[in-house]
Amino acid sequence: MNTTRRDLFKFVGGSVVGALFTPAPWRLITDTALWSENWPGIPRPARGEIRARFTNCALCPAGCAVRARSVGDQPVALMGVPGHPLSHGALCPFGLTAHHLPYLPSRLKQGPAKEAAEAVSAAISKCGPSEQVAVLDLRPGRTASWTYRRAMASVKNGLYLAPPSPLGGSAAFDLQEAKTVLSFGAPLLDGWGTPGNVIAARENFRLIQAEPLESRTASLADLWLPIRPGSEEALAQAIANVLADRKPIAQFAAQTGLTEQQITSVAEELAHNGPALVLDGGQTPAVMELNRLLGSLGRTIVARRETPVPESWKKAAPVTNLAAVPDGSIRILLIDESAVDGYLSWSTIERKLVRDNPLIVTFAWSRQGYGRHAKYVLPTAVYPEVLDDIPPAIDSVAAAFRIAAPLVAAPAGMVNPSEFIAGLAGLPAKDALRERADAIHKAGRGTLFTYAGAKSAALRDVKPDDFWKALNEGGCWLDAVDEKRGKPILPEIPAPGPTESSSEDLPLVAITCETRAAAAPLSPLMSKLYQESNLRLSANHAVLNPATARACGVAEGARAILQTRCGSAQIEISLDSGVPPGVVKVAAGAGIMDLCGASARAKVVAA
Repeated sequence: MNTTRRDLFKFVGGSVVGALFTPAPWRLITDTALWSENWPGIPRPARGEIRARFTNCALCPAGCAVRARSVGDQPVALMGVPGHPLSHGALCPFGLTAHHLPYLPSRLKQGPAKEAAEAVSAAISKCGPSEQVAVLDLRPGRTASWTYRRAMASVKNGLYLAPPSPLGGSAAFDLQEAKTVLSFGAPLLDGWGTPGNVIAARENFRLIQAEPLESRTASLADLWLPIRPGSEEALAQAIANVLADRKPIAQFAAQTGLTEQQITSVAEELAHNGPALVLDGGQTPAVMELNRLLGSLGRTIVARRETPVPESWKKAAPVTNLAAVPDGSIRILLIDESAVDGYLSWSTIERKLVRDNPLIVTFAWSRQGYGRHAKYVLPTAVYPEVLDDIPPAIDSVAAAFRIAAPLVAAPAGMVNPSEFIAGLAGLPAKDALRERADAIHKAGRGTLFTYAGAKSAALRDVKPDDFWKALNEGGCWLDAVDEKRGKPILPEIPAPGPTESSSEDLPLVAITCETRAAAAPLSPLMSKLYQESNLRLSANHAVLNPATARACGVAEGARAILQTRCGSAQIEISLDSGVPPGVVKVAAGAGIMDLCGASARAKVVAA
């Protein structure tokens, strides 16, 4: 019998048709799906008792209350706590996915802690009489901050450094009292302050957003003023002139790109629809003067009493402004980058370091930020592994004490920055958080809010051990305010320092396109989606107007150098006619802009 090609086709076709009526292909598809879900590295769902646990989010200064749905000891879902007096039940997208953070592939797993401790100790012993040892704390106000201050008080030539607070650290913005809010680029509706508190107050005030790019906050504002890049100071001065009945304002109006009528209308609305509040995303010097002219001090900007601390802690090093430190004087710099509220530009820090081989140690969960300049980068725990307290947010009119109680155990090899620095200074090993909780309880003022029962109780009616237990289970202490005025009396608020002035060598303005909250680490899944979908700028990309790109001599997809006073970085150029001329749009969390702030003078040159 001869086999023809027709017979072969019939056999193959019949086999395929016949196979479709057997379970073999369908079983193969099922098994392939199961195999693809079980390769090494895929997290296994926990098994055990399902229960609720409570803590506070430590990703940003808001410190929102968190209810964790856990299977055994493993959190599988995070959500807000309804009825909370500070966060009002809200939780941002990054807080909702924060239980993925311990599994980020970019986190540091180990570091030379012992070698770093020996190097720092040796360097301290060799410091000259004019050389200094400094700690830079990027989230001041914590119990760890007091540990750093006490440590530096016991070290020869010790300094405690912290980024300047918009209100000097002793006051807060009261959005609940505001009827009109003028924001100079502050991301008020995009992660500013405590998101739940902002949402709760939003219906009571009219928002005017002044910034060059239409951010999410600008798109949700009642009025967006599309000012020219870098003209915030001119707009503030023009409004101040209208309020003080000073003329002319034509020169300032020309700088901002707005009409005199627009500026006058805004000034009149601030004056007649009060109480008013003026916010700033870049510490414009004229903003505090505007608040003074509008009578905001003591109404929408109020004082906040300090959270009590043990008496023995008050023999601590003062908070030093980096600008007051002599250039070339810091021999050893220890940077706590495990929790960040704001950065200082690296160029400013670098001027203060000794010229010959300064020793820089940073404590962080990744090598981004200051780690690029450090000799030692020591790994730290990441939320929700950390045990730390959270200072009150900028929009909290009452002092608060909350603890970010860990939901999962930190991996071996993590370094606790406060324990490391306390050991260098020889401070006794004590539970500083418990000491501070006892000091608060001893003061006997304020209330304790417990999340599980959503109830408040006067602190004087709570026993010390019960107070400590409640804090570790997610409770929150809120200080009392002055009963006569409804809020504390306002102390003198220090004026902000001068901002960078424009210069011919840096003709552009670099602006971050996302808030710092939005630049927080995402879960591995969300990071992958963002990277592949281009929904979010990556750290090495910048967007320019085509006219700006031509003036800089770069084109779409070209490699270039972004230069600021903080340093320089390689970038890849993208073009978008929606970006105003003279603006470089970059992502927050992109290295240099982390160190410069929300905006900075910049230049783009071809690589």
